[in-house]
Amino acid sequence: MGWKEEACRMFFQGGAAVGDISAATGVSRQSISAYLKQQPGYGAEKQRRKANNALRRRAYKAAKNREYRSAARDEVTAETMRREHDMAAAILSREKYYG
Repeated sequence: MGWKEEACRMFFQGGAAVGDISAATGVSRQSISAYLKQQPGYGAEKQRRKANNALRRRAYKAAKNREYRSAARDEVTAETMRREHDMAAAILSREKYYG
């Protein structure tokens, strides 16, 4: 099997990225990309991958935001409030005398 058939199989059936195909076949990324762009179904596959990546990114961001919110809620203590107050007082003092 030639690199072109292998590239098509890996891209369309295996879902591999162009860089991974390049590493497996030993052909440059540019050559593989140019060849794949000529194949029927390339645009649809690209849109499918883009939509899938957007969904994964949205889920990742939602999970990270939940993690940040829960961490922020757990860390509010008298000590953290005192430190915040001291920092705010220092900033206001500096603005009063130097600003």
